[in-house]
Amino acid sequence: MKLQISTLIIAFSLTLTQNINAQGACSTLLESIENASLDEASVEFKRLLSYKNPYCDTTGSDFEKLMKKVSIDLLEVKASTDQVLGSMGEPYYKGSLADYENQKVTIGRNGKPSGKSLPPSYKLPAGEYFAVYLWRKKDYLIFAFKGGNATATKWWQKGDY
Repeated sequence: MKLQISTLIIAFSLTLTQNINAQGACSTLLESIENASLDEASVEFKRLLSYKNPYCDTTGSDFEKLMKKVSIDLLEVKASTDQVLGSMGEPYYKGSLADYENQKVTIGRNGKPSGKSLPPSYKLPAGEYFAVYLWRKKDYLIFAFKGGNATATKWWQKGDY
């Protein structure tokens, strides 16, 4: 009897811990995303990003709200390239448009594309250097830099023309 009760307590504790961790993997720990400082929002964005949970990367999620908040705040302070990379993490692509155009996406023997793809160049904001972050594995958050500082951000979603 004691063994059964102990087993039930352990099972309940594990379930409770898993539920708390699952919730933390998609939910912000911030009291308010809108009122968070750039540093607070950046830390929380990178925490959620580190989970690599595809279910968190959805429209209206805390992850999306944090990504937008951090990008707006970085643009407002005209952040340097290093500040953007430090706040957002490693991008999907970083470099000049000329460097990107030299990277052709090719189809391998297995039928899968290799190389990086970006949205059409006419969708990119004007800049000398770009950092591109993926959202939902098909949409992009683009930072454009001139003179080493962020001058524009733009979201590009599949289906935009």
